Amino acid sequence: MQQYDIFAKFYDDTMGDRSATVEYLCGLIEKSNPKAHNLMELACGTGELLRAFDGRYEVSGLDLSRGMLKIARKKLPRARFYQASMAGFELPEKYDVILCVFDSINHLLKFSDWKKVFRSASRHLNDKGVFIFDMNSVGKLEDIVTWPEAVYDCGNSTAIMSVKDMGSGVVAWNVRVFEKMKGDLYKLHEEEIEETSFPVAKVKEALAPYFGKVKMISKGVGIGDEGDRLYFVCKK
Repeated sequence: MQQYDIFAKFYDDTMGDRSATVEYLCGLIEKSNPKAHNLMELACGTGELLRAFDGRYEVSGLDLSRGMLKIARKKLPRARFYQASMAGFELPEKYDVILCVFDSINHLLKFSDWKKVFRSASRHLNDKGVFIFDMNSVGKLEDIVTWPEAVYDCGNSTAIMSVKDMGSGVVAWNVRVFEKMKGDLYKLHEEEIEETSFPVAKVKEALAPYFGKVKMISKGVGIGDEGDRLYFVCKK
């Protein structure tokens, strides 16, 4: 079973409203590739973000989790979905826009896999295509481990998320979901999802062979390695 398979049916309840992210990304796309027609999201999850883009672009999605893709296909039956790792993916078509957001790339714990993402994204872009991804900075992950537990209402169920330091720059999101069954019975689902980060200079150096222009945008407090969420807009 892949990461997120257990958590898939509760994922949307914990993520909340993503409309602000959609509008922000639309602005980046409009500035970077205003004639974009089709869009691929790496680590697309349940397809909620793609559903917001559907109608503006021809959308496709890729994710490693079968459980996530099962939900995404129900939301977007006409979209193309692929079950594969975003590290070194090989697909039959190219795109005007490739997205990888909500710190999905941080789940790859080896920097060699980050490089594979960059290489594959570049190879699957059309001329003037743009690859946009975000990441939690090194400083952000150091801050995350100090956060208190978060509790989410998932209809008849409850999700509890906490973060712990695993050492060597790795943090783990511990997700516990108490799913309401019959009567007073609950079923416990538990999953640990790891993240890591790497210095901004190292990320920029790895992007350079594949993209002629790379712009980094720091969202939130701080910049660079001490920033919050970092966005990279990469053009061929």
